[in-house]
Amino acid sequence: MRLLITRPQDDALKLAQQVSAQGHDCVMAPVIYIVARDVVLPSPENIQGLAFTSANGVRALSQQLGPNAADWLRLPAYTVGPQTQQAALAAGFGGAQQAAGDVESLADLIASRQPADADMPILHIAGSHLAGNLQALLAAHHVSVEKAILYEAVAATAFEAPVATALQQATIDGVVIYSQRSARIFIDLFNALKAPAGKKPVAFCLAPAIAQLMQAADFETRIAAAADEPAMLALLQENA
Repeated sequence: MRLLITRPQDDALKLAQQVSAQGHDCVMAPVIYIVARDVVLPSPENIQGLAFTSANGVRALSQQLGPNAADWLRLPAYTVGPQTQQAALAAGFGGAQQAAGDVESLADLIASRQPADADMPILHIAGSHLAGNLQALLAAHHVSVEKAILYEAVAATAFEAPVATALQQATIDGVVIYSQRSARIFIDLFNALKAPAGKKPVAFCLAPAIAQLMQAADFETRIAAAADEPAMLALLQENA
């Protein structure tokens, strides 16, 4: 298959290598661009742990640690799912723990590990667009949260010319989509092409909620068995 990879650039490169190894032809077309923000961080001594809701957050924090990096890396780290945990472990957060792939399970994980009504908050390393409200979820468990928005997740405004041409000529067999926001952006960009009626790429979706958006836009969908990269790779292999 010829597959369009819509993930942000760093994630797209890694995924494209794995998908190409399966024998697919990959075209990278990020629909979200990650732009770092310069933010003054609190002292690691004043927080009780870190919450990461994306690998982009791990990378953004790693770029800002500075001379007291060791103090940050010793903090308990809680990650939303397997990709984020892998990024945290690679960055040196040796005890990074993994939730089940959504903000609700991340809140449950943190609440089960951290004392309620503690003097110091959890620091949520986040981007400018958030899925779910970790702060509100943990407030129900009496765990306080501060948010550090370390990057902007900027939506693409158009496909690059070769990608647009491939979509218009229906030479893309499938599009790989990892988030609801990516799905919405892809749909808007695809509709703006005014491509002739005909074959649309099959949407390979990481979760049912993503598939629902694509189905509403008249795309045929396939859904990974779990919300993680191994399940997506298995889905693509099954449909090779």
